[in-house]
Amino acid sequence: MNTLLIILALLFSSLLIVAVVYILMKQFLKQNLRQMEFLNREQDLVKLRLEIDRKKQTEKTSMAIRFQAYERMALFLERINPPNLIPRIMTPGQSAGGLQAQLHRSIRDEYEHNLSQQLYISDVSWVLVQKAKEEVTGLVNLVASKVKSDEDGGKFASEMLTIGFVAKNNPIDVALDGLKEEIRKGF
Repeated sequence: MNTLLIILALLFSSLLIVAVVYILMKQFLKQNLRQMEFLNREQDLVKLRLEIDRKKQTEKTSMAIRFQAYERMALFLERINPPNLIPRIMTPGQSAGGLQAQLHRSIRDEYEHNLSQQLYISDVSWVLVQKAKEEVTGLVNLVASKVKSDEDGGKFASEMLTIGFVAKNNPIDVALDGLKEEIRKGF
């Protein structure tokens, strides 16, 4: 009976030790789980902050690119505006036909140089820019129909500036006003 008591005492103390170890391990695992959850939340917050910072940086860069595209489109419009375009293109002794060809080439080259800017400006602005370009090209063609190609380029230039655009319907001004309005709204 003595051995049975000793075995029971050892069994009881063993169970008591197992129970204490179990409780301690349970508390330890619970604490570790809370720490892991906390670290996961912290990691998620860091990821979120990094994502927000990246988006802000992307937006800032995108905004600068868009603003630059509007600037380039305004410059394009100013460069194809007949009072600015003719003095830059015309050379002394040039024929009307030669001036017409040079004007068309210059308008086309300017347009092709800025073609990629349509990616960064609104569709409405792009349509206004295209319309202005087409109107200037149409004006060149209209003057060419009135002035013989072998006449002096000065006569062609004078006729083009005289016919010009009606002030309130000037497509260059309409396009520039549209660009300015979008910049005011979007920036």
